[in-house]
Amino acid sequence: MKRPFILAGIIGICVIITGIILFVVFPHHADKMPAGFFTPVIAFEFIRTPQEVFDLFGPLDSPKHQEIVKAMDLGNRIDFLYMVLYSAFLFVFCRRVALMRERKVYHLGSMLSPVILVGDFLENVQLLGITSRLGSGDFEHQLRLLNIFTWQKWGGITLTFLILLPYFLQGGILSRIIAAGSALAAVLAAIAFIHRGIADEFFSLSVMVVFLLMISYSFIITREELSGRRSISS
Repeated sequence: MKRPFILAGIIGICVIITGIILFVVFPHHADKMPAGFFTPVIAFEFIRTPQEVFDLFGPLDSPKHQEIVKAMDLGNRIDFLYMVLYSAFLFVFCRRVALMRERKVYHLGSMLSPVILVGDFLENVQLLGITSRLGSGDFEHQLRLLNIFTWQKWGGITLTFLILLPYFLQGGILSRIIAAGSALAAVLAAIAFIHRGIADEFFSLSVMVVFLLMISYSFIITREELSGRRSISS
């Protein structure tokens, strides 16, 4: 096979298409978001208190409230497909690296994929549970679980990037750009975990950029180029 990452690339194209659909579907504006946030869905994922939830969705009797809830719920339902696709992409990509490099550490990336998928699935369950209970306000249990599963997802993605970091550092310009993006994502993740706010937005953006770069890499890199680099490094 001339391009060893082509399967990952094909899955990645599906990730991009679904991501564009989600971008269109999710609400672009909200009444009031926690300090530092400017993307409603990101604010919702990292939300902490009932008051922040009520501020995000606005007054229950307003037309805008229903509009935001409907858009958020539809986006989170589509996200069940999206999470399968990007988890599959990470699994296939990490497995290919592990088979080529013959190093067991890269298999950890593949093993993290189902952990990420479960985290994202349970995160969405909490998000849908919160919107279904906005009328009663009885969603504190969902809020507590949301913080756990949100970081299971985002933390798992970040750790997968770090596992792949040594592989990308051995490559050319694009590989090293991906490595730099992965390192930046890890730094932003640490900041976001400690101090919620604008760092969460930039962290999520950096993750998206790394995914796009990895998908591009999947179509660009050839077996001959990889073999040449291994010969030089040896």
